[in-house]
Amino acid sequence: MKQVLFFVFGWLILTGCGRGDSRYRKLVETEMASGKRVNELVYGIHFGMPRRKFYEYVWGMHQKDSFDDGSNSTAVLYRLHHQLKRPAQMLFYPMFRQDTIYRMWAQFEYDAWAPWNKKLWSDSLITDVVRWYREWYPGNDFIRITDKRRGTIYVKVDGNRRIIIGQKDDAHVNVDYSDLRVEKNTME
Repeated sequence: MKQVLFFVFGWLILTGCGRGDSRYRKLVETEMASGKRVNELVYGIHFGMPRRKFYEYVWGMHQKDSFDDGSNSTAVLYRLHHQLKRPAQMLFYPMFRQDTIYRMWAQFEYDAWAPWNKKLWSDSLITDVVRWYREWYPGNDFIRITDKRRGTIYVKVDGNRRIIIGQKDDAHVNVDYSDLRVEKNTME
């Protein structure tokens, strides 16, 4: 349920910000008109991947000790040892439509986060995640969108793939991946 609320929140942010931020709106129009398809998500997982293939792939990665079970086995856990400035973990899980991946959420947290350890709060983590994502996902840069009520989010659109990065709370940074082709067809 948390993940669904995050996706709704992400959609509301972009719906509101999309009206007020012409850079974002223009980027989406340009990228969607290009016909370019960018389906890569994380570690071999991609938009359009069938549900069964996803589960088989994750199981195989788990057997190789690359992935682990996330909280209550409701997500995939990937440990980040050197990708960020400090050790962290990434939880992720896709959403399926017609038995294929069309969205995915991810959540990051520094391993040593604590309420009294201010240097490991999400305001530092988001900077670290955005820096890493800029290296990890070449193409268009992230657009920074600030809203008085919602705070600052970072949005990247390459072809049909949209990535939104934002702070969830003091400890967590959320990432939302969306296939804009599917979203467009869903909203029509």
